[in-house]
Amino acid sequence: MQRTVLVRIVAVVVAAFFVGEGRSVAQERTSKTPAVDSNAARPSSFSLVNASGADLASLRSNSLMQQSGSEGADAVAERQSMDSFTSLEDGQPGDPGALELQLDFGWSTSSDDSDTYTWDTQIKYTGEGSDFLKNMKLALTVPLEVGNAGIDGNGDLEIEWQQRWVAEQGNMPTIATLFTIRAPTGYHSDGIDATFTGVVAKDFGPGTFFLNGWVKSANGSHIEDRRDVQWGGRLAYLWRFDENASLTVNYVYETSEMDGESDMNLLELGAQFQINDNLTLGPGVFVGLDGKDATPDFGAGIRITYGF
Repeated sequence: MQRTVLVRIVAVVVAAFFVGEGRSVAQERTSKTPAVDSNAARPSSFSLVNASGADLASLRSNSLMQQSGSEGADAVAERQSMDSFTSLEDGQPGDPGALELQLDFGWSTSSDDSDTYTWDTQIKYTGEGSDFLKNMKLALTVPLEVGNAGIDGNGDLEIEWQQRWVAEQGNMPTIATLFTIRAPTGYHSDGIDATFTGVVAKDFGPGTFFLNGWVKSANGSHIEDRRDVQWGGRLAYLWRFDENASLTVNYVYETSEMDGESDMNLLELGAQFQINDNLTLGPGVFVGLDGKDATPDFGAGIRITYGF
């Protein structure tokens, strides 16, 4: 009998405990206002929940993926991408899992040679899945010199692997690399060329500074007296004067392609206009700065980029 009474007392106490807890939770929920001032201090219990959940996950993510949303390119890539008719490499990936078609149409003139017309077609793909894949861009390019199909090496296939290793965060700039292989698939072509490019980008003011450094191993024998090792650099500033438009100023220094010729100094000016979510137009011009025979006097072109 005493045991039965004891059991009933315990049951009543437990029931009272859960009823009281339920009322407390209900009161807490009804007492909370729907709108919270973003500048107000948060209670410690709320902060602990964030720290153990979404905020902690955010802290664990590295600087490679600063996503602006659940889909699409991250904020750094959107800010530092450059799609104008220049030789500058920006080192930025595109939308994860997306394809891009890039068409470059160019013309140049020099004092010691006939005018040159070029048409480059490039297909680019940005990976998806892990951080490494989302920061990787693969590309296939076929550069053509229009009207001179009989030039040895015309139409060679170029295979590119670009990897962004660090996305700008605080004082740390964006760091990326680009590795390009030229395969001898064109007219009377042979040998394989390899080019390695390093990219550094840092936001400053209303735009971004870029620094490119590259070195090329030229092994094909279809061009007589070509330098076996070529190198160069680029220093540029991208000015974003509008949400959908920008201007780029790029100084280019590079060794000549042929032995015995002088190095080249060029100034490139490019613009970029985002027409819609898929289409970007990027006209550009360049001028020779040194007056040497190996340096083009003037050139112009346009880059058309379409994302799928």
